[in-house]
Amino acid sequence: MFGSSSAKGGISSLLRSRRVPKAKKRTLVVGLKSDNSSREMLLRLLTSVVMPGDYVLAVHVQQPNDIFDPNTFHRHEDICKSKQVDFHIKVCVGESYISELSNQVRINFATMLAVGCSSPCDKIVGKLLKELPPTCLLLVMDKGGKVLLQKPGTSQEGAPIKVLHSSEPSLSASSGSTESRNKYLIQKSLSMPCSSTSTSSQPTENATFPRTRKYLQHKNTAAKNLFQRLAYLEMICCTRRFTIDELRCATDNFSPNLLTGEGGHSRVYRANLDNGQVAAVKVLKNTQYSEDDLFGEVEILSNLKHENIIQLVGYCYSKDMEAIVYNLLKDSLKQRLKQLNWNTRMQVAIGVARGLEYLHSQTPPIIHRDVKSSNILLSGDCHPQLSDFGAAIVHQQTQQDSAFVKPVHVVGTFGYLAPEYIMYGKVDEKIDVYSYGVVLLELITGKEAIQTDLESHHESLVLWARSILSCGLCDLLVDPDLSGNYNKDEMKTMILAARLCLLHSSSRRPTMKTILRLFEEPEHWLELQRKREELLDGIGLKDESCLCRCYASDSDETMLIEDS
Repeated sequence: MFGSSSAKGGISSLLRSRRVPKAKKRTLVVGLKSDNSSREMLLRLLTSVVMPGDYVLAVHVQQPNDIFDPNTFHRHEDICKSKQVDFHIKVCVGESYISELSNQVRINFATMLAVGCSSPCDKIVGKLLKELPPTCLLLVMDKGGKVLLQKPGTSQEGAPIKVLHSSEPSLSASSGSTESRNKYLIQKSLSMPCSSTSTSSQPTENATFPRTRKYLQHKNTAAKNLFQRLAYLEMICCTRRFTIDELRCATDNFSPNLLTGEGGHSRVYRANLDNGQVAAVKVLKNTQYSEDDLFGEVEILSNLKHENIIQLVGYCYSKDMEAIVYNLLKDSLKQRLKQLNWNTRMQVAIGVARGLEYLHSQTPPIIHRDVKSSNILLSGDCHPQLSDFGAAIVHQQTQQDSAFVKPVHVVGTFGYLAPEYIMYGKVDEKIDVYSYGVVLLELITGKEAIQTDLESHHESLVLWARSILSCGLCDLLVDPDLSGNYNKDEMKTMILAARLCLLHSSSRRPTMKTILRLFEEPEHWLELQRKREELLDGIGLKDESCLCRCYASDSDETMLIEDS
């Protein structure tokens, strides 16, 4: 059934095929099972087949009594970072391994599906080929990473419908013609992308149709999406839609005297609402993406209820204004930091950790992307709340290529950004963990993330702290304004948490859940550290891994005692 010639070129032919002009980056889906063979196959694929700029989605289909940990792919993540490859792991629940993989291929517009198999004549291979569209290459590898088969899919489901030749060469044709073209567009949008080549018998104007169709389709889709988003917010009835007149009245016509802050994309005013509530109104500056930013933030916040997350009061959407209304808190951590005693700083650290852990525990997780001291608001009793979700995203592990999708770009504040986010634009929960580590340093030292001296020289708090920690001089980090009034064990715990959050490798950073455990069970972790130090004094570094196995009960705990 399967000819051996299709696998003859092996990996080298795949590499040769990638040397043709730099096209759009590829999306590769990889089928993962729970065994080590799948990990080795994935490792081989990442080192030999995947090229810089590719997007790799490793998919595991959960089975009953299945044991699969998506947080144990540190080695694979490091390879992807070095090759500038976007790498994600997705766990799916489905009855059929084959149908779920083929579904992921279609919704991600993948050009390759890689699976591990002992033989190219396996029944699974045949079924996969029947499920995959011709635009996707099936790559079958054995346990050792050897390519057994390369063959395009044979399914016609979802393939683009051919355009019938027509005598109407322009867009000024009759309504019936336009209707049929719109129908073609809808069908094509549900299918895999195809080659833009056409036969010479087609009219010249056909070459411009895809771009024009795409624009019209986007315009119609955008209007439909706007209506759906407005309808959704009205339906859930958990937030109020203000009129521009109501906000003008609440802010004394947006008086400069009530302006409490201004950023690159918005202004914030103090407002007295008609029900007597005091609120903050963030007025977005009119930009190409302000509408998306408004609905993105409102949709995220309207579904969040947590004591450490800012409370959404409502929003305003009109042709003249886009604004978001929140509950008003007194000050930010940045404004109050130097006035806080040690117990309050600990309270803030734990509260922010709980807020972030809540965001990351959502399905799918929510990434804040702009965790910093000025976005941590404090109530009168210094209860912290995370605010400003303008940069927040719902972390969907899918990636589609569209000329009308808002470009992915690095947002946030210099001094708080994780290295992999700056260099590669990689977004996951660990970039929030890194930013939280910077906030912990601010709580420990009383210094800002970026300090400017009299000569306008900028110094990174993280680099300064690392140089001190590398010399073992932890006491020099402590804010002198505390005057020694702090719990030493709590200080050690916070320093340990900061060091772990700021690890350069994102795969080695703990989750926010682990950081919370660290704060809630400090005696346990500090005892592990003491035993590690005592044992290392006698046995040397070469046996350090033995200690990890003796005292660590899970991967996060192992990481804590290894990296501290």
